[in-house]
Amino acid sequence: MLTASDLWFGYDERTPVLRGVSLTVPADGLVGILGPNGSGKTTLLRMLAGTRRPQRGAVALDGAPLTGFSRAALARRMAVVPQETQLAFDYTVAEVAMMGRYPHLGAFEIEGPRDIAVIDESLAATGTLQLKDRPYATLSGGEKQRVVIAAALAQIFRLKAEATGTDSRGFRLQAEEASSYLLLDEPTASLDLGYQLEIADLLKRLHAERRAAIVISTHDLTLAATLCERLVLVRDGAVLADGLTDEVLTPENLRKAYDVEAEVTRHASGHRLVVPMRRTAPGRPQDRATDKHG
Repeated sequence: MLTASDLWFGYDERTPVLRGVSLTVPADGLVGILGPNGSGKTTLLRMLAGTRRPQRGAVALDGAPLTGFSRAALARRMAVVPQETQLAFDYTVAEVAMMGRYPHLGAFEIEGPRDIAVIDESLAATGTLQLKDRPYATLSGGEKQRVVIAAALAQIFRLKAEATGTDSRGFRLQAEEASSYLLLDEPTASLDLGYQLEIADLLKRLHAERRAAIVISTHDLTLAATLCERLVLVRDGAVLADGLTDEVLTPENLRKAYDVEAEVTRHASGHRLVVPMRRTAPGRPQDRATDKHG
């Protein structure tokens, strides 16, 4: 279980980005973090991942503070998929995926057959194994995102021998520890509708088959409504609502969070749809500016 307790954080002394945020991500949870620009979503995700430390409050993994984990030990339990991945060199898909194995290797240790098997399984799980030898830079946006997710899987998963044998064909991916976490920041941003559906289906399948907990920070309300079991709705660095998706995604909560009148309906397919109707108040200055802190 991943828990955040009374988190406070600010990039300057005058304006806190997070104000007393608390939440829990179950070991098998699928949780979405929603909120308008400047609400603190990305900052909260960084706190949960341990890449930023709160100025007050604490984040704990299975009851142990993140500050007590070594960097490698924490990386074997949690992987972050950023909104954009920029690479300095022209790596192949296999090389990008292999980057996820760094917390499993000792100093000056090179990858072995088991690491290569993990990469193949991770690429296969994300539908990108056939791209293994392609230059990463030549891929489409959706393909790149799936490869980065494969690298994250290679980071938090290991191979467990199955009863069928001991070679690479007799292994399957399994969580490195009792619970592993995949944290994604705007996983469908800048993707067209087809790739958005692909990423949503991939995450749903990974959660169902691999049982990793997944946390998504997103502006895409329909994605969160369709994919997530629980939602955390934030505004101005504070939690407005936290609970089951149907409980959180209501017209009243959306009005409070976004200053927007919206309808929440169910399509014949069973998917929830959020239809914005009109603004109830002028946009705030921070909503109109470029937001790099979520």
